[in-house]
Amino acid sequence: MVRKTELEHLRIRRELLALQCDANRLLLAVEWQQLQSRDYWLAEAGRMARRHPLKAAALAAATGLLITKTVQNPAVAGGWLGHLARAASTALSVWRLFARKEPRE
Repeated sequence: MVRKTELEHLRIRRELLALQCDANRLLLAVEWQQLQSRDYWLAEAGRMARRHPLKAAALAAATGLLITKTVQNPAVAGGWLGHLARAASTALSVWRLFARKEPRE
């Protein structure tokens, strides 16, 4: 009797795990479709700009400068990749500086 009860509990648990696995697969498929959606990324960029307006403005200015210089002289675009790498390093340092949270006393 006890053995049948234990087996029934294990069977139910196995079915529950299988259902959870199927649910997780469906959620993953939905998230994958969402990540491939252009509208999702536009909305995410808007949310990022509202949350971090200074960072978004700095990124937009840097992107505009890079595009302007590249359009003016396309042959120099390779040299701009080095400048971009240095600017990205600086931007990352600034981002980390702003991301630090002040310790509360």
